[in-house]
Amino acid sequence: MTTPQGQLRINTKYHWLTFMLAGFKPRASINGHEVQLNWGENVLPAPLGQHQVEVHVPYLWKFGKAAITVDNSQAVPVLNYAAPVWTWQRGAIGYEPQKHPGLTAAWIVYGLFFLGLVVCCIGTVLAGGNGN
Repeated sequence: MTTPQGQLRINTKYHWLTFMLAGFKPRASINGHEVQLNWGENVLPAPLGQHQVEVHVPYLWKFGKAAITVDNSQAVPVLNYAAPVWTWQRGAIGYEPQKHPGLTAAWIVYGLFFLGLVVCCIGTVLAGGNGN
């Protein structure tokens, strides 16, 4: 007798600020069995029942880990994974579309950097740039 087969659907995404993640395909561990995913929609066969799903990006280490328990015995669950913007943060996974963890902090850091750059340029212009 064979085990009834079901599916898991995992949508994965990264933010454009982390464009370098395009070169690394995400991976999912389903009940300890690791499979490679693509960015975007992934449909995976899985036996009916409860599953522990963990998604990460294999960067220099398991980057952006996020885990959830799902049950596919009644319907095909659609999971949404969002990779974080910072390497030391966890990813986000859930049934609803997820926001990228760390995005607000990234905008603040980049904004402060560019503000400092503008202040330095204005200081150089106001000083006349003649080295006095």
